[in-house]
Amino acid sequence: MPPGTVALPSLPLRTYPGVHLPMPLESFVFDPMRWDFDICFAQTTTLLVEFGIWLRKMRGIPLLCVNTTHLAAAYDVLLPERVSRIGAVHTVLHKTLRAPMERLFVDLYNQGDGLVVLSEGLRDYWRERGVAVPIHVIPRMVPEDVFDRPLGPDPYAPLLEERGLDVRGPRFVCAGRHTREKSQHRLIRIFAEHIAPHHPQATLTLVGDGPDSAAYAALARELGVARRVIMTGEVPYSRISDYYRHATAFLHASLSETFGNVLSEALWCGSPTVAFADGMGVSSQIQSGYNGLLLDPGRGALAEDRANAAFGNAALALARDPQAAARLGSAAAQRARERSSPIVVQRMLANAFVNAREHAREAGIRPLVEGPKALQWWETFRHFRSWVGFTGGLFAFGHLRPAAAPRPKGIQPSFCA
Repeated sequence: MPPGTVALPSLPLRTYPGVHLPMPLESFVFDPMRWDFDICFAQTTTLLVEFGIWLRKMRGIPLLCVNTTHLAAAYDVLLPERVSRIGAVHTVLHKTLRAPMERLFVDLYNQGDGLVVLSEGLRDYWRERGVAVPIHVIPRMVPEDVFDRPLGPDPYAPLLEERGLDVRGPRFVCAGRHTREKSQHRLIRIFAEHIAPHHPQATLTLVGDGPDSAAYAALARELGVARRVIMTGEVPYSRISDYYRHATAFLHASLSETFGNVLSEALWCGSPTVAFADGMGVSSQIQSGYNGLLLDPGRGALAEDRANAAFGNAALALARDPQAAARLGSAAAQRARERSSPIVVQRMLANAFVNAREHAREAGIRPLVEGPKALQWWETFRHFRSWVGFTGGLFAFGHLRPAAAPRPKGIQPSFCA
């Protein structure tokens, strides 16, 4: 780890091998004088934000929270597939988990000096639920050294040739972790029912890996398109841009994104893109008709069938009109650089830090380390109890769903995040 890094004790999250949940399990964590920061930038999905709130109260350290999770989509990810299909389960979870968690996070965020979110949709989501502190929309940056590298060899050609497929046919690509919430299963069905029958040379390549890879391969066989649905597994991060730039179009069916990392990368690379409007990250990343095509995902079986057909037609339209596809791709690359270049994101973060310090100063925080010991002990107990209780519950809940495939060591492509 980099110099100056402090590693907190943690528990492994079984659902996602390699992900650990921080816990205050050692005494040094409880000493407020041990921590002397200019600002606390807290990733709140894990409730480590409780630590940040405690530091703000104890030492007067400004706290800028970060939220990257849409709770409405997140809790479903941990459910086994057969349980996820039961409507009553979602009703119960909304009342017992989602709504209370939303209220909890609103209370936590309002004890800080600002909130960073990834999209306008997520900003509106938290505003509507009562977050009153300043909310800053700051997308994730795209690493220029990876995605502005010279165009490499065509990665599709050998994959198509070994299957006896026409290398000149339309290449549709999707990148992402192979899990239910990313909706590759829906994309395979769209390809099989609405693209493949109308263009015999078209192929769909799924870049990535995950716990549902075998199920996706089985679905492609069941639908009769196994030969034309190519699954690459994980590929070197340095080569991801070649898959985007040598593709006819990038297809994105996920509805669970607060910000689509792979979508941002594809747009940066100038890939013509078709996606479903999710009202969150994707909807803020694509202006339909300008830098991509954004379609209604449909609600209910009949509406989803119509949406799938429209999605397939949009993908075919891009394959049949290279000039229109090129216009979308050019606008996509330009807008991605305006929103997600490292220098732009760094400036946004710097402004958010300055704003948080001003907010803390205006709040007139009086550090508790200057007050009675009893009050210090009470605040420590209150915040650390919540931290331990929530993280422990998430650790236990993570055992409900089978573990994902282990991730290899080293730098991970963003679609594995």
